[in-house]
Amino acid sequence: MTWHIRKTDIPAISLGAKLLSCGGGGDTKSVEALLLSIMNDADEIEVRTIADIKNEWIVSVGIMGSTVLFNEDIPSGDEGHQALLTYESVSNRKAEALISIEIGGVNALAPLVIAQQTKLPVIDGDGMGRAFPELYMTSFHLNRIPLAPLSVVTHDHKLAIAADNDAFASTYQAKEFTVRNGGHSHTIGYGADADQMKTAMLPGTLNLVYRLGKVIKNELSINKKLNQLFEMFDNSIYGLPKVILQGVLSEVNRWFENGAMIGKLVVEGRSAFSNRKVEVEFRNEFISIKENGYICTAPDLVLLLNAQNLSPLSVVEVQAGQSVKVLAISAPNVLRTTDMLEYVGPKHYQLPCSYKPFNEGGS
Repeated sequence: MTWHIRKTDIPAISLGAKLLSCGGGGDTKSVEALLLSIMNDADEIEVRTIADIKNEWIVSVGIMGSTVLFNEDIPSGDEGHQALLTYESVSNRKAEALISIEIGGVNALAPLVIAQQTKLPVIDGDGMGRAFPELYMTSFHLNRIPLAPLSVVTHDHKLAIAADNDAFASTYQAKEFTVRNGGHSHTIGYGADADQMKTAMLPGTLNLVYRLGKVIKNELSINKKLNQLFEMFDNSIYGLPKVILQGVLSEVNRWFENGAMIGKLVVEGRSAFSNRKVEVEFRNEFISIKENGYICTAPDLVLLLNAQNLSPLSVVEVQAGQSVKVLAISAPNVLRTTDMLEYVGPKHYQLPCSYKPFNEGGS
């Protein structure tokens, strides 16, 4: 059924989106603050489920580029709306609904900003089910929805990419433009009719991040909160979470390489996990867990949670000495197909292994 997002719901959506970002996806607090500043207490954003989609022309909303530069040079709030107008001009199509390109991080909130400004509805779903670094790493692309026409807008510049570009060429062109013009941008693309979007989207993810955020914000014991988080994934498009290790971050190494935050960290087990140690690698997002070999890799979700309150940690927040829980969650089935693994599996991240689903469930 159609539901509505109110101003008081935004912090929970922000927190849940950070959870599914796998450590990347940008600082949700920045877009959260923007939304809270432009919404009145009586405002509502309409959210349509997959069952509610009828005949709309739906476009995908995204924010791309350096998360560090994004945080240093916060958007004004109008870039997404300008990207929508640019898309409508180049495509000669009027957008009738918005969907997030990825539900992890700031991109879960980006469509809400435009929806608040334009009164367009938002679709409960996305194209990644988490955060990935490239525009083509989506279920939309897998289902042959063209990325272009694509509009890309920074603070001061606009780019319109014509429909004859393929997804890889469009991604490259958008990235080059973004790097030259401030390091981050807003995008509108992957336009599709209702039937195409129903087939291609990962449904229910916006509602899931809202419910996950509400659980994390609850004043409950850690065990009760963890159990409730696990329950949120029951009957979802994801597998059940598994606590891989609880312990202390003993080592964090990170560096920039070609605009990406790359590195690894080591967690030494405590309590029931004593005498164990895991290594987590990241490339903008956490991409693998190693313990005597790889036990979890992208596209499955790797999460680091603060052990004291279960709030998610990003790759830029982790520090030696923190007490953490390392979790893994099986990605939606579509991300684990042979075709999709070509875009989002270990090979993309240059990991020296093949994809193998981890042993999910329980703690």
